[in-house]
Amino acid sequence: MILLGDNLTTQRISKIGLFTSDPWSRRAISLDEAFNRLDVEVFHILPWKVLRWGSTEKHEITYDGLDLTELDVLFILDLGANDIGAFFNRVGLLSAFTELGVDVINSVSSILLMRNKAETMRKLISAGLPVPKSLITESIEDSAEFVRNNFPCVLKPITGFGGMGVQLIHRDFDLDHIYDYLKFHSQLFGKGAFILQEFVESPGYDIRALVIDGEVVSSMKRVGGEGITNNIHAGGIPEKNDIDVTDLAVRAAESVKGRIVGVDIIPDKIGNFWVLEANATPGWAGLQQVTDFDISNRIADIISRK
Repeated sequence: MILLGDNLTTQRISKIGLFTSDPWSRRAISLDEAFNRLDVEVFHILPWKVLRWGSTEKHEITYDGLDLTELDVLFILDLGANDIGAFFNRVGLLSAFTELGVDVINSVSSILLMRNKAETMRKLISAGLPVPKSLITESIEDSAEFVRNNFPCVLKPITGFGGMGVQLIHRDFDLDHIYDYLKFHSQLFGKGAFILQEFVESPGYDIRALVIDGEVVSSMKRVGGEGITNNIHAGGIPEKNDIDVTDLAVRAAESVKGRIVGVDIIPDKIGNFWVLEANATPGWAGLQQVTDFDISNRIADIISRK
């Protein structure tokens, strides 16, 4: 809930851009409404429609004739780039925004770090957080050896989101044909690099925590789902979470230097907790189903304050 009296006394930014490839998503629309209630002007920015102009005299960024450097904040809802050219263009675009004085959330370095699962894992480990035993390599031979020694285990692509490409290697058939399995996964998802991870057998759920500026504002259990992942995109069902994961979630978000981070934590069957991932562009549709306040309102309130 946003209090009117608080809104009258709090200094707010005047213009925010929502950077997203899907401006009609529930997330984008709810944020638009939330910022409008705070008298913050919202601009929906399709990444492929942004123009960068460069000359000896100046560097400009425009969108439908609008000078985007006049924005106070650019909120990245999704990077929306799979092709390598578009990806590097958008990373460069966000760097240009930062250089020209626009506050980009999350920062370019934080987004790049969390886009790379191997680098995210490195940061989590460096922060002393519990991470399942893992191998990162380009070698099919060494990957196959890890599978043999740690069967069953989890295979992940080095980039991705929504649980895409996360596979549990647990069938004897897969083990017997592990080289073909790894080659196929690399062609489809991994593009030449492998992340293999010890399988953590959960009690049937994992936990997603949404951290904003060092505070867990909402969390949920994700139950079920198709295959190994309980991700909402894979059919996981959100349930209220009664387990305190504040310390792990906040430390994970701090380790990747993100202001708004979705942290995935999984318990094992003997009561240990493991941090699996940190997401730089988290959604909150599932979280909203088990949260008694409007998450978009809370986000808008936090990031619109000067």
